[in-house]
Amino acid sequence: MNPQERPPLFSTKLVFGLTIIAIGLILMADTLRWYDAWHLLTWWPLALAAFGIAHLIRDGILGLGGHIWLGLAVAGFISQFGPWGLLERWWPVFLVWGGVILTLRAIFPQPKRVKRSKSTPPAPTAAVSCDPETDSKQVNS
Repeated sequence: MNPQERPPLFSTKLVFGLTIIAIGLILMADTLRWYDAWHLLTWWPLALAAFGIAHLIRDGILGLGGHIWLGLAVAGFISQFGPWGLLERWWPVFLVWGGVILTLRAIFPQPKRVKRSKSTPPAPTAAVSCDPETDSKQVNS
């Protein structure tokens, strides 16, 4: 693998793996009675924010997926820690946020992301082919 083909260090797969590890450690601490770990699980919107940031790093600042994850994280933080009724009153802000992002994406079109496919090995050349009908340098018996 060439250095140019290395996947980025910070990715959504990395965030997902670290999130699963963190949840496992929190639940293990709770079952071993080291700490009442359920208080830590109230911070679940941090995982959504990490996914959003990973998407924005990968796709750019106008990446739609990253903003959707961040919007869900903000809604989670408001519902988890905000005063009662705050999300019910301010939900149109999320529509405005989405509209601004879609408008900016229309004004500044984003380049299409090229999906990496699994590369197939190149076909053998005639010089190394085992096909007797080619002009290869084979020993005739």
